Amino acid sequence: MTIAEIKEAALTCGVLNQQELSKKIRALKDSGVSYLGCFAFTQHNQQISTLEAKNLTLKLDAFTDEEKAEFNGYYNLMMEDFKEEKS
Repeated sequence: MTIAEIKEAALTCGVLNQQELSKKIRALKDSGVSYLGCFAFTQHNQQISTLEAKNLTLKLDAFTDEEKAEFNGYYNLMMEDFKEEKS
């Protein structure tokens, strides 16, 4: 799925409650959608900021603790790179 298709799907299914959102994110993840695609779905479905979407998506039970740790490791590395560039 492209990001455009993910966003369209998020908007057409209506705002999901947390349990429904978790099931949808798990299905997207299991079909090969990346972390960023899952965050985009959450953001557009819930109509929230990117940061809120990242935090909410990682709170769902769609990801294992190992997957959450992996993403957070990449995220922290990226943030360190940004900090170094500003210095």
